[in-house]
Amino acid sequence: MTKATRNIKSVMEAVGFIRGSSVLTGAVLADLFAMALGMPFAVFPAINAALFGGGPQTLGLLNAAPAIGGVLGSALSGPVGHVSRQGRAMLLAAIGWAVTLVGFGLSTALWLSVGLLVVGGAFDVISVVFRTTILQAATPDRYRSRISAAEYVAGFGGSQLGNFRAGAVASLSTPGLSTVIGGLSTIAVSVLLWRLLPGFAAYRAPLSND
Repeated sequence: MTKATRNIKSVMEAVGFIRGSSVLTGAVLADLFAMALGMPFAVFPAINAALFGGGPQTLGLLNAAPAIGGVLGSALSGPVGHVSRQGRAMLLAAIGWAVTLVGFGLSTALWLSVGLLVVGGAFDVISVVFRTTILQAATPDRYRSRISAAEYVAGFGGSQLGNFRAGAVASLSTPGLSTVIGGLSTIAVSVLLWRLLPGFAAYRAPLSND
């Protein structure tokens, strides 16, 4: 068996393992769809030009706002660690991210748009914290590296798909409407995952031995 064949076999085993677990499937899909349907970065220049004068300073604020929210969300990762129903919490964080996108798409005030992006960035990071925790806790040691690779692909690939979706929909409508549609779609899919994967929504963190 060649190295390439072994690698393909390993990937397929990991995919099969994820599919066999509603918890892992939910964690991967919740994040993938939140990014693929909601990522708005591609429309920031168009929104900046249409509503905020098109200056580099305002575009910089829009681009920096989610990162600022991410830093704030990271600061909350300690208290978040005490949440036991992590599957439900991850879905709620995805819905929170989506609600801020809907508000951002409807906003015409710079301060409100930036504020919503900050909050959205915090929700996004909190969702990532839950996703990583769930995947690490629910994955046996022999699969952990491959599941971590799948997690990376879902996070990075979903973001790229999301920016493509945002730009494509904006070209057919408006940048604001594209963002609203992305947010509403993310909410719909999160609710659907909640209903279709009750094992994931009900997942509880393992009790600590401390």
